[in-house]
Amino acid sequence: MDDITTLEDVLKLFREIDETYKPDLDKIDEAFVQKLWQEQRFFNTNMETIDRRPIRVLKPGVWNHNEGPDFMHAEIEIDGKLQVGDVEIHVRSSEWYAHKHHLNSRYNRVILHAVFFNDDFNLRTRLQNNKRVSTLELLKWVAVDTGDLYDDSQAPETTDGRCRITGKQLNMEVLKNVFESLGRERFLEKAESIRLLRTRLDFEQLLYEGIMEALGYERNSKAFRELAQHVPFTDLDEKSALEIQATLFGVAGLLPSQREKSFPSEVTNDPNVIALEELWRASEYAELPARMTEARWSFTGRPVNRPTRRIAAMSQLIHACHGSLMMYFLPTCEKAADVDTPKLLRTIEKKLRALLMLEPIGYWETHFDFGTGGARKAALIGDARAVDIIINKILPAAYVWAVEAESQTLQEAILRLYSTGSKSTGNKIIRKIDEQIFTTEAQQMRHLKPTAKIEQGILRLHKNYCADWLCDLCPILEHDAVLPEEG
Repeated sequence: MDDITTLEDVLKLFREIDETYKPDLDKIDEAFVQKLWQEQRFFNTNMETIDRRPIRVLKPGVWNHNEGPDFMHAEIEIDGKLQVGDVEIHVRSSEWYAHKHHLNSRYNRVILHAVFFNDDFNLRTRLQNNKRVSTLELLKWVAVDTGDLYDDSQAPETTDGRCRITGKQLNMEVLKNVFESLGRERFLEKAESIRLLRTRLDFEQLLYEGIMEALGYERNSKAFRELAQHVPFTDLDEKSALEIQATLFGVAGLLPSQREKSFPSEVTNDPNVIALEELWRASEYAELPARMTEARWSFTGRPVNRPTRRIAAMSQLIHACHGSLMMYFLPTCEKAADVDTPKLLRTIEKKLRALLMLEPIGYWETHFDFGTGGARKAALIGDARAVDIIINKILPAAYVWAVEAESQTLQEAILRLYSTGSKSTGNKIIRKIDEQIFTTEAQQMRHLKPTAKIEQGILRLHKNYCADWLCDLCPILEHDAVLPEEG
């Protein structure tokens, strides 16, 4: 079965938007919903409770693994008013009363009842003290990549903790085919996720949010997506590079005048900083209530990954694309339709990376953050991050574009480009699978000559099988990639 047919079959499985949908709740447990809340995997930071109150989660709270509400000390803005308290999580809204929380004073500090699915007619949840709190149905706001919640999960303790592949002799050619097949499935899964997002976003906003999220890495990905939703892509069109920077920095709450610490005069009097501050004060966004603050961002990790530097990168990218991120990348992707050798495909990928790896200009040539120097003209987006954005954001979006354009030629070209894409620098999941499977010198991951497609296949193996110890369904065993033992 080819990739095109596979996607067409997958598309048939999804309901029409106007059909009534009820999830199979037997396959969803409360731990999943708790992690969904903790990770805040929602496609919009501005949500609405079932009684139609606008809600914005500032802090989801501290996960409580003991008795009592699931999350404590949360900070949530409901109907424009800040509330601080606890959050109780359930799969079904009816479980509040089934668990008799309405009779337990321990739950009187609850400010929100967050449920995966609303199966009850009560618009507001009653506490023991007869106060009522809003209920939020998470299903309406869940991002399409919730399966990735399991990427970093620990294996259950119901097994002996040993992989059936560890220490076995492998047929490396078959194993490579297994990973490539899984990698293709993961790509089509990402494409389907984007197709679903297309019901509410155009390609420009979709790519803008996706790239912003990727620039945030693990620590700041949610904050970057939130920023992209606060400042839509269309609002930045026809602005200068400095105006874009001023708008994004200002809404993010990261300009020197907005920060908690005081900056020395040599920073605040820098002509670049003065220009940004003046442009921000003249911006229409400066008149709106503050959306984000410095506390929303993490500044730990490598200096080159500071959120300020990443915002500068996105600002330059938006300015360089002249009003269309899709048309900035798509013509280069389309060139893959005219080539068929791995070498030429890798040349096209290199050109895509160059479109992302912009040289810093102005203040960011020599700064990681306001007042923090030492950048030495380091690229605003490094090679490894560019590869990740191409594989996870640009190529899936280009593929969906080709599907909507009914261009099978371009679809096949995008898949070829994906199949030869460069591997990443790795992550903890890939390293874990490496240690789990490739246990001898004769059998090393490098012998597979890993590509992005193979790495994506490894990630899918972990997410869909290893994370839940579904060893009986392991595709490596199913496709006889393990050689029979001698004797």
